[in-house]
Amino acid sequence: MRLHLTLLALLLAGCPQYTGPQADATYFWQIKTSTLEFGACSDAPDFREGLTALPITDNTFVIYKVSSDGKQAVTQKCDRLDSSTCSPSDSRVVFDVTGRELNFNQTNKAPIGMTGCSLQQTETWTLTDATRAMTLDLVNVLTLVDSQPACDQVEADLKARSPNGLGVEGCVITSKLTGELK
Repeated sequence: MRLHLTLLALLLAGCPQYTGPQADATYFWQIKTSTLEFGACSDAPDFREGLTALPITDNTFVIYKVSSDGKQAVTQKCDRLDSSTCSPSDSRVVFDVTGRELNFNQTNKAPIGMTGCSLQQTETWTLTDATRAMTLDLVNVLTLVDSQPACDQVEADLKARSPNGLGVEGCVITSKLTGELK
């Protein structure tokens, strides 16, 4: 029995351990589940209208190619599950790669009508590579910016028409995706 355990230990020690996305590799993750979660956000119908979990089909993928130095990964669009048919996606999402975790951040803002107030959205993507499975959390934090008096009025109006009495300031909306490597 001792010989078998020693042999097993030697075999396992010789196996390279997967540490995350490899340089110059393209990864095809087929999305299996998609959910949407709201933090302390307004539940006004006009605010939540159109905010649903990302739809998934058998052909829903997250695809990225890791840079030659292994520090970044660029999302791809592909004709089929063959890296030779891929090119950078139109979204131009570029992840920073740290071990098994890929991160992307961006901030956008859009004016709210003619109020002088803008809705700012800070979006953070965190993809965790668990070798054969992955999770992707897309976290959106909303704030009101530009004109404090106008933003205070926008927030008060939204709270007044929200059954839960909440607004948009500090609202967190999270899309959670899971997938498997193809």
